[in-house]
Amino acid sequence: MDHKRIENLEKKITVLEEEVKELKQLLTNQYGSKTEFTVQAKKPLNHEEAVSHQPMKPTEVYEQQVKKSTNWEEQLFQIWLPRIFIFVFIIGVLWGFKAASDYGVMSEGVKVTLGYIVSAAFVGVGHLQIVKKRSVLGQVLLGGSVPILMLTTFAAHSLYGMIGPSFAFMLNALWVVAGLGMTVYYRSQALGIISIIGGVLVPFLIESNSPNQLVFISYETLLYLAFAFIAWRLNYHVLYGLAAILLNVVLLVYGWFVEFTSLLGAALLIQHVCLLLLSAVRKGNEFIYASTTLASLFIVYGWISSTMEKTTVTIIIAVLIVVYALCIKVYKKEKVKFDFFMSYLVIGIAFLINQLLNKEDALLLYIIQGAVTCYLAHKYNNPIQKFVGYAIYTISAVAVMAIPIEAVFSQPTLNWLGFLGTMLFLVFIQNNSMKKSTLFVASTSILFTILTLSFVTQEVQLFTEALSTNTQTLALTFSWILLAIIGLSIGIVKSFKAGTYIGISLLFLTLIKLVLYDLPFIPLAIRAVLFIALGGIGLIVSRILHKKMT
Repeated sequence: MDHKRIENLEKKITVLEEEVKELKQLLTNQYGSKTEFTVQAKKPLNHEEAVSHQPMKPTEVYEQQVKKSTNWEEQLFQIWLPRIFIFVFIIGVLWGFKAASDYGVMSEGVKVTLGYIVSAAFVGVGHLQIVKKRSVLGQVLLGGSVPILMLTTFAAHSLYGMIGPSFAFMLNALWVVAGLGMTVYYRSQALGIISIIGGVLVPFLIESNSPNQLVFISYETLLYLAFAFIAWRLNYHVLYGLAAILLNVVLLVYGWFVEFTSLLGAALLIQHVCLLLLSAVRKGNEFIYASTTLASLFIVYGWISSTMEKTTVTIIIAVLIVVYALCIKVYKKEKVKFDFFMSYLVIGIAFLINQLLNKEDALLLYIIQGAVTCYLAHKYNNPIQKFVGYAIYTISAVAVMAIPIEAVFSQPTLNWLGFLGTMLFLVFIQNNSMKKSTLFVASTSILFTILTLSFVTQEVQLFTEALSTNTQTLALTFSWILLAIIGLSIGIVKSFKAGTYIGISLLFLTLIKLVLYDLPFIPLAIRAVLFIALGGIGLIVSRILHKKMT
């Protein structure tokens, strides 16, 4: 038996030796020679690799962090100085042309020609600098060429009358396209920023006796779409946001000085659809693009509601809601996009409610919508939806409290009941998510108590306004005691801490009211009944709570 085991072991060893030889041959073919391979196997490739396997001292960690921090000298001297002084240079050139014109050294045609020559020189030198690996200086020179071209065209058109408005517009549009092309070719966000700033100003640089609103808005919208797509494609966040802001600013200026029309709202609606589409198909950095779309949703509603008819706005919002719902279904497995599309849907529904109902009737629906949104956000752990839900709920709650109650049975009464009921519901779900934080329960219970007393006090005063002062005081005190009993009963029976805190808070507030306010106004017999009732309730509650705790 032992002899067979030895034979089997010898066979296994032979097989292993053959496999080792094959492995060595394979490694030798890959690394050159056995000696070279063994050296590489035993020694690290370089000093940095050797150091990386050793534990670093705290001082070494600090030194590496300092090295990785921003090099401020490089930022100042190599990046920002060229950008600043290119504008200084451009201003100097303009003043030089002006001085030469004042002294009669240059004619108008010579100045325009020199302007285009200087721009061409900037392009040539800038390209040469980029080829020589001086990319920052090269991009600055290329970017400087675009405003010089536009200013030269402006001078030829507006100052000297050498070219007409149509040709001047075509030339400036050509310079914008050139800037857009250089942005893509040289992969420079700075070039894109300079080009779009110049691009939005083009219509303002053209003098026309019959300005066309449709041409102006179409040009600005197409300019935005082109730069937004390039920024999205090249992942230029600053250019992406700046393009969206500039379109709003330039249309706002136009509307302020000319006229706010439905075309302006349509342009911003196109922008929102573009942002929605680009954020939907975006892979990576979804939060930046989706948050831009979220901001755009508020802005576009403001524009269309102020420039279009109510029926048209309602239809647009309804269509957007359907689009958001479809996007939720498509992107349900991508959390960031799903969260944002849910938020768009919630806000869209809020806008639709605002379109269909008047203010007081809409408040109750806003309250319910905010509460339901918060519940779903807690259930599915959606922080963005949670923020939107609480924002809608809080704004609606403030509006509810700001409207006075003028009748016992009225829409404000219904709004208050919905507000208090949903608030208690939100306290319950928030309390569960916070793992029964005593501080949270106590603080929200006090707030709910104060709000409930405010509502009940208004209702009781309205209900008893035809009765005597003593009767009104007694009715209010008994209503407070009744609220305390209801709160305590819910808290004790349902083991709901918030209810217990609310009931106890009401008991103490009722006692304070009796001592500080009611005593001078009520007879001794009724005073005795109230104190006996309140004291008895307090003792019973104390006994029940003590029994539950032990």
